[in-house]
Amino acid sequence: MNNPSEACSAFIEILHNEIEQSQRLLDLLRTEYTLLQKGSPQALQGLITEKREQLKQVEAAVATHNRFLEQQGYGTDRQGTETYIQQCSNLESTSETWHRLITLLEACHKQNETNGGAVQLNQRHVSQTLDILKGISQRDKTYGPSGESKPNSTSKSLGKA
Repeated sequence: MNNPSEACSAFIEILHNEIEQSQRLLDLLRTEYTLLQKGSPQALQGLITEKREQLKQVEAAVATHNRFLEQQGYGTDRQGTETYIQQCSNLESTSETWHRLITLLEACHKQNETNGGAVQLNQRHVSQTLDILKGISQRDKTYGPSGESKPNSTSKSLGKA
């Protein structure tokens, strides 16, 4: 694009698409958290597929963003984006849109971390339940070379009782 004003307008549209795709991802992540809390494995399975597809959409939007910056002669990192925005005639609007995207991406990251913590907690509960069924108490556990807990070989199984 030879006209800088047209290029900046096109870039804002690219940012809007990234915002839309990222918001959809955040919505899915929030739904995932709710399902993790409810313990709905079947619903989670369907959501995982949907989330995987949405991640592809986010990746495609980011690729468009990066291609645009490369075509304009800027780096594809955060600094390249911010440098490009500084030369836009509609600086305030473009900058505001960029910051909305950054805030949304940070929210996605935070929600994903929260979901990961919920998954780990669920895994711990399942592991503790299995240990109870096997007759392994917490004091019977030792730690492996990588720090994972493992049952002591002298523990008793509920099945042997």
